[in-house]
Amino acid sequence: MPFTALNFPIAASDPLGELAWSKIAHVETQHETFFAKAGMTAKAKGDQDAHRRKAGVPIILHDELKSEPGSEVRVRMRKQLTSTPRSAYGTITNYGTASMLGLEEPLNYYDMAVKLGLLKHAVGNDSPDFYQHYTSIDMEQDAEAALQEWLVENHEEGILDCLYEKYPYFIQQQLSASAVANPNLYYGEGATAQDEVDQSMIFDANEAMRLRSFAIWKKLNPVKIDGKTCFIVLADTFVCTDLRQDAMFRELKDADSRGSDNPIVSGAIGVYQGLCIWEYQRMRTMTSGANSANIGRIGLLGADAIAVAYGSRPRIVPRVETAYGDRWGRAIRQVFGASRADFLESDDSATTQQSSAEWRVWRKAETFA
Repeated sequence: MPFTALNFPIAASDPLGELAWSKIAHVETQHETFFAKAGMTAKAKGDQDAHRRKAGVPIILHDELKSEPGSEVRVRMRKQLTSTPRSAYGTITNYGTASMLGLEEPLNYYDMAVKLGLLKHAVGNDSPDFYQHYTSIDMEQDAEAALQEWLVENHEEGILDCLYEKYPYFIQQQLSASAVANPNLYYGEGATAQDEVDQSMIFDANEAMRLRSFAIWKKLNPVKIDGKTCFIVLADTFVCTDLRQDAMFRELKDADSRGSDNPIVSGAIGVYQGLCIWEYQRMRTMTSGANSANIGRIGLLGADAIAVAYGSRPRIVPRVETAYGDRWGRAIRQVFGASRADFLESDDSATTQQSSAEWRVWRKAETFA
């Protein structure tokens, strides 16, 4: 009996053939970002306690993955009740036998929206059947790896956009969402504007203490590490170099954190007075205004500072129309969104931000040819 050839039922471009890779890529994309490797991300659990400040991590991941339709993910926050025997509101109803009928305090909710957008990119080349003879490189594998690296990079940039501008760049462009400066914006040594910042206002031990005082006084949500609470500081190389040259910082850093294997601590350049200070090259400078190139933009992060939502897994898509075989291509696409945790009142008249701040200081930048 002659041998009958049977075709494999799942082609290379069939969605069934991509599901396993796609799921792995989704997890890898999350784990490959700087923030994930530094231990600064966690899945959303929704178990916040209304009466007790809960320590957590700066970036919360919402894995919606098409569980419900919609172009954005809403996160709510219930405000604490304000009526107490010390307040002017309903004072006599908070103690004793006075009637509370008609004097109930209404519940007050704030909310924030994580808008979802489509992030995508493609690579390709002409005459794949001809040019494959020029190299032994697996072009499909290399293309998919390059696209995944691109996606990771743009996830990081999008998350950083949230710290500075509330929404990622592609959400601003795709959905016409307006950039919003961080409500907690401060300058070195108490300056009130960028043109007041001079060469003496660098990030040193004293300025680090200002960040710590702000975080505690303004009740930023703390990050919990090894049973202790702290806050995370992100700064670029030149800002960190200024700090490293400070004698007080060198003497006291890591005094209470030696031996920790927590990635937030072990990867930091130092832990100083409850601040885990990280050197992060993507941190930005100003692009306009006085001395813009010398103004470093430090990020101060508490828990739940940024919410990230995934509307789909990353998906590799082959080019279908090949121009009679003259064009080969691969693309990656993902529905993804993020937002700084600016909680707005129902009528958007007030904003509560208890998770992050931006600090602008002078940086002694070097120019290397």
